[in-house]
Amino acid sequence: MSTQPRPFDLNKLSTSITQERTDRSVTWKEISQEVGVAISTIRRFETATDAEADGVLALVGWLGVAPETFIVGSRVSGVPLPAAGDGVIRVDMVKVLSLSESSARSRTTTRTTIQRLVEAAQVSKTTVASLTRWCPA
Repeated sequence: MSTQPRPFDLNKLSTSITQERTDRSVTWKEISQEVGVAISTIRRFETATDAEADGVLALVGWLGVAPETFIVGSRVSGVPLPAAGDGVIRVDMVKVLSLSESSARSRTTTRTTIQRLVEAAQVSKTTVASLTRWCPA
């Protein structure tokens, strides 16, 4: 059995966002304003293989599901992220870098991609949510 981390499926996320948008009868603009992610970025997930993690997490929170819902073959049961509300969910880079063997060369990194975040979570057998922090607006 391979120990390689499983990728975050941005296409599945895109499909889920589109379905939820239809179910809630909201526009792309309303979603964008609520989560703080540009419409073009949200729509790009249809074909993207990677994206900035904070924006992806904001949309996962909007959906009200665990990030692991979109991790192919996840070995970790996740927990839902909070919706935008009065703050934002951010990657806790201190935690992520502490898990990464390659972090020595990038200690000043303040952002990461969803694929790198998922890799750190899956390799350490922890939830994506445990590598995030809530920031008030």
